[in-house]
Amino acid sequence: MNFLHSAFVVGRRDFVATVASKTFLLFLLGPLFPIAFGVIFGNLGESVAKNDNRTIVAIAAPEAEYREIAAARTGLNVLFAGDPMPELVRVDGAGGDADVERLLADEDRNVRAVLTGGVAAPRLTGVVGKDGNVRRSLTLILNQVRQQRALAAAGTSAAPVRIAVRQVDQSAGSVASAQTLTARLGQFLLFMLTILLAVQLLSNLIEEKSNKVIEILAAALPIDAIFVGKLFAMLAVSLVGISVWAVAAAIGLSIWLPAGFTLPEPAVGWPLFVALGILYFAMAYLLLGALFLGIGSQASTVREVQTLSMPVTMGQVAVLLLASAAVGAYASPLGIAAMLVPFSSPFTMLARAAQMPEVWPHLLGLAWQALWVFLIVRFGSRLFRRSVLKSGPSGLPWWRFRRASV
Repeated sequence: MNFLHSAFVVGRRDFVATVASKTFLLFLLGPLFPIAFGVIFGNLGESVAKNDNRTIVAIAAPEAEYREIAAARTGLNVLFAGDPMPELVRVDGAGGDADVERLLADEDRNVRAVLTGGVAAPRLTGVVGKDGNVRRSLTLILNQVRQQRALAAAGTSAAPVRIAVRQVDQSAGSVASAQTLTARLGQFLLFMLTILLAVQLLSNLIEEKSNKVIEILAAALPIDAIFVGKLFAMLAVSLVGISVWAVAAAIGLSIWLPAGFTLPEPAVGWPLFVALGILYFAMAYLLLGALFLGIGSQASTVREVQTLSMPVTMGQVAVLLLASAAVGAYASPLGIAAMLVPFSSPFTMLARAAQMPEVWPHLLGLAWQALWVFLIVRFGSRLFRRSVLKSGPSGLPWWRFRRASV
């Protein structure tokens, strides 16, 4: 009870000091800036990429033949939505090589290539590859025109194919695909929240170490209780921030999402999945936060914290890659390893909740992660006591011990 009371006192002190500060409002508004910039620059980048990737091919052909080519291009372009076919424009009087070169040099038209010879004897001149996308697209278009002409010359016409569709609510393939999407989105969201919020613990003890407050606390309270109190205080602050962001996200999605839009339902159902998501965020935060708190407690300046933050962040990216590779393969050696490694376990188990309906593995996973939180906090507090406060037993290094024994 004394330990819990001490941890509660430290946690309440840190929580109130953080929430009541003026910078907490900026902390709540912080994620809005990258989201806003991401939307603005995303739309701008898409517009720029669309203009930069625009390919124009001039067609030197009579009006009737050009209409056939343009109609075939319109019909086939639907199949290339991700990589659309070149845009076509009709030109007159570009039969000779000199005319073609003059057309290619015209800066007002910005033509990439010129097609001469019509459908019967096509010839493509321009900055294009022999097996590039422009040549393949024009080959498909001209083949389509030739087939339509052949059918018309034979006096037959092929009626357009109409496929009858009977819709069902779901199938095994659609459910599996939707659950995989939910699993990966859950992992990414958990990673972003954890790495965004837990990194603050790296510099948690620097100010108190500089003004000797930590020594006063250490004289009155157990070091383990100080670490636990600070860790759970920052977790509570993070949960307050996430609650505000969740309400803002729900309001925004209700405004911008189309009516009738539903997210893919996870295997365990949305209520349990949300509850597990909160628990796994808490475990991921406590695991990473305990590691950050232990590492940051060894730093003496802000510069040292900045030096430490990069390798720690890269390590967390590696953890996410491990958990992402285990999605859908939980019985494989890689999946088992991702569930057993404590730092990747929350991400892997959350993905498992999206794809598999069993609940009992999550009880084991949470207990396993809680054990590692205890071990990391215990190790970090003892390391802090021995290396910073110099209050632990001063064991001799192994080489000195060997020399003394000799």
